[in-house]
Amino acid sequence: MRKRPSLWLPVALSLLTPALLGAPAGAATSQIGVWSTALYAAPTPPPAARSRGNLPAEAQCIAAILDAEKTAGITDHLLLAMGFTESGRRTEDRLFTAWPWTVNTEGQSHYFATRDDAIAFVRATQARGVSSIDVGCLQVNLRWHPDAFPDLATAFDPVANARYAAGFLSALRRDHGSLDTAIARYHSAQSERGEAYRQRVTGNLRWVAGALGYLETLAAGPIGATPVWTKAERGRLSFLSGLFADGPSRPLLPDTHR
Repeated sequence: MRKRPSLWLPVALSLLTPALLGAPAGAATSQIGVWSTALYAAPTPPPAARSRGNLPAEAQCIAAILDAEKTAGITDHLLLAMGFTESGRRTEDRLFTAWPWTVNTEGQSHYFATRDDAIAFVRATQARGVSSIDVGCLQVNLRWHPDAFPDLATAFDPVANARYAAGFLSALRRDHGSLDTAIARYHSAQSERGEAYRQRVTGNLRWVAGALGYLETLAAGPIGATPVWTKAERGRLSFLSGLFADGPSRPLLPDTHR
């Protein structure tokens, strides 16, 4: 049975700015996974990263990943889709985001309130002899990438984590000559696990494309100088996030066991 259209939908749409509604009709769209020629150009020093210290935790990964995509020449927000696949969560305020203080070890994802809590957990896990530990926005594995970061604090820095992941994905793309293979091998060299991961990323690409206005608003952070949302800002973000919560495509967040 068809439901009557909700009366709040026109009001909801009127609250969205043109930027949140996406490109104007007739604008050219790129194919999913198309990479710019920047991946094959001679490397140049990356621009100075914007400070993330004035952003709430729920905004830090999104902002860092968007910057890393620009630096690496990754289009269609593929890395952002991977971020949701790796460290995505829905916060207590019902905000969909990628969480910077995420750790996955022994098949279990853990989301911590602070970076210090995440670092303490990793050190305790390492003290038990466990070396395969995924950390941060893009879940870089400390066992397989031992030289990625000078210390754990840097590993959990969203900018450093996102930039390393973007570089690693770019290298996989060049080495294997296939974007699909690069995405799969970012997660695992085992074909079945890699393919399952690639399919989840593809699903999240669709969701990110539809929710980009919300994600860019989230990444911009609070209007004020302090890293705290006002009640009105948090309410607006929760409203926007809710618009994409039950649509035809939802974000495919990490399984509790991977």
